[in-house]
Amino acid sequence: MRRIILLAEDNPDDVLIFQIAFRRATLPYDIYVVRDGEQVIAYLTGAGQYADRQRFPFPDVLVLDLKMPICSGFDVLEWLRSQPEKKVRVMILSSSDDARDVRKAADLGARDFFVKSPRLLDVMQHLGAD
Repeated sequence: MRRIILLAEDNPDDVLIFQIAFRRATLPYDIYVVRDGEQVIAYLTGAGQYADRQRFPFPDVLVLDLKMPICSGFDVLEWLRSQPEKKVRVMILSSSDDARDVRKAADLGARDFFVKSPRLLDVMQHLGAD
């Protein structure tokens, strides 16, 4: 059974790198992409264009960038914390390696934190271990 990843990333280059890395790793995931935190919340609540769960299934994993427009990754984490019925594993994929960001993300419920790199190998291996 294929699992679902919701990738929240506003940089098209990073989206492409992530998708290429997944194709090469041949992991059993389907990837859905949203471009900002507001779209993450809409996707997770099934609002608007995301209402059809056949087309937009609830994700098993949310890969979340911290620095996005409209609503940041931290805003999404805070929202998720207030929605205990929305059970989704959150992995941060950020350009920040600031220890305060890592700590804050963990305090808000993120399970993993990875710093963006051109290879993304660590993230792929981590997901493949599940």
